[in-house]
Amino acid sequence: MTTLTIFIIGAVLSVSILYLVRKGKLHGPYATWWLMVAVFAIVLSSFPKIIDWVAIKVGITYPPTLLLVVSVSFILIRMLTMDLALSRKEQKIRRLTQRLAILENDLNKSDSVHTDHNVPD
Repeated sequence: MTTLTIFIIGAVLSVSILYLVRKGKLHGPYATWWLMVAVFAIVLSSFPKIIDWVAIKVGITYPPTLLLVVSVSFILIRMLTMDLALSRKEQKIRRLTQRLAILENDLNKSDSVHTDHNVPD
């Protein structure tokens, strides 16, 4: 029953991701990440013995622990990549704001020079 539930979750997740991509609500790397999660869930639900086999090879005695450790690790990696992307975007916004302020200042100076020349003495 658990494998069927995981399979359904993976299938619904993949269909939802494809729908969001089609509607333009989810882009590139984000969609790829979530599609990989959905495929991973479908593969694990189709072949549940994979976790047991990998756990034995790694030396873990209770296989569900491996799934939990891998899941938490992927969540932490995802959070780190999201923080990196957010930091890059904040830096770009800050630079764009500074450039806009410089351009507005230059424009104001240029307008004041033009208005000074048009004033009759």
